[in-house]
Amino acid sequence: MSMMMYVYMALCFLPVLILGIVLPLAVPGFKIRYALISVLVGLLSLIPITFIQFFVFSLPIFTSGTLVSVLITAILFNGLIEEAAKMSLMFLLPRKTIAFPQFFSMAILAGLSLGAFETIIYLLSGSLNIGVRMVTAVLIHTFCAGLSGIFVWTLKNKPTRVYFFVLAVLLHGVYNFFAGFSGGYRWLSIVAILLAALQCRICYMQIAHPEANE
Repeated sequence: MSMMMYVYMALCFLPVLILGIVLPLAVPGFKIRYALISVLVGLLSLIPITFIQFFVFSLPIFTSGTLVSVLITAILFNGLIEEAAKMSLMFLLPRKTIAFPQFFSMAILAGLSLGAFETIIYLLSGSLNIGVRMVTAVLIHTFCAGLSGIFVWTLKNKPTRVYFFVLAVLLHGVYNFFAGFSGGYRWLSIVAILLAALQCRICYMQIAHPEANE
């Protein structure tokens, strides 16, 4: 393995390290062990994602190559499977013993961690445009994890907001759909990332400050 490969791998984990240091300083009550748990959850999420996608992707609907099949693949394959696996592992986070800002921060860090680990897999497999993916894919995982995390939180603190998770699935799918194009259409994936960030902020405020929505 070349020295540059090690450099790229280190760069993949740099945002995780930075956020893991910033959160204990910026979020009251956020502890170092919460950061470690979040990173572990991100890593564990890769196991069901890889296992399920290996079997599902062989189905005819995902191999026909039509525009419709590409869209369905993006929504179901990348959106639903990845977000469902990520969301399910978030139940390992201590949502019953910590406050919402701490739980949300853990969900964000878990998504960032998953994005970093996934990027390394693509890096080792020789994927093209890895520099772009190191930025965009990590961001979409992070913001969609925030949306999925808020949904998990509302399961304990009613009313349950299922549409938060639906947003995560759709935005993740739309990102992957446009990221697969070449040329100008690829830039529409950036729009999906910006929408995910905006929705993440809006949904967070709805839970953290419900009085502002009344």
